Amino acid sequence: MKNLMAICMFVALFVSATFAQYETGKTTGTFLLGVGGGGLSGSGAVPIGVEYNFYNFDPKIQAGVFAAYSSTSDDAFGGKWNYTYFVIAGEANYHFMPHNKIDPFAGISLGYNIGSVSWDGTGSYPSPDAGGFFVSGQAGINYWFSPKWAAQFRVGYFPYVAVGVTAAL
Repeated sequence: MKNLMAICMFVALFVSATFAQYETGKTTGTFLLGVGGGGLSGSGAVPIGVEYNFYNFDPKIQAGVFAAYSSTSDDAFGGKWNYTYFVIAGEANYHFMPHNKIDPFAGISLGYNIGSVSWDGTGSYPSPDAGGFFVSGQAGINYWFSPKWAAQFRVGYFPYVAVGVTAAL
């Protein structure tokens, strides 16, 4: 009997958590794949990013952190230049229509780009500086296709253009 009650409680909690409606003020997490950003050059760069928005100033303003990574290389001068970028930032976004399936947003980010450039080849070349502090804007749209999941499209500093999946946590 105790096992049956425990199973019933688990199912009730799981169902209530799984089918909860997205509401303004909830925490969200996003996984993104993008193109370009942060001074990337070369070939093979597919920046990946994650964002975690956990603080709500207002029903329309959500803040959190963003991180992205990309690595690429460029063949030149008888060798290979290797570029690696890791971006971490605080961000705040204003959601224009937070209670709708279509949820456009725009915001600002303040962060640091940890960049490295190296040369692998013959000859000696000075290693250029990469990275530094940045202030950037971003804009995008969430399309909530279920109460808990959304598709996201965004433009901004890193990556320049990205698509991803957002979950209401």
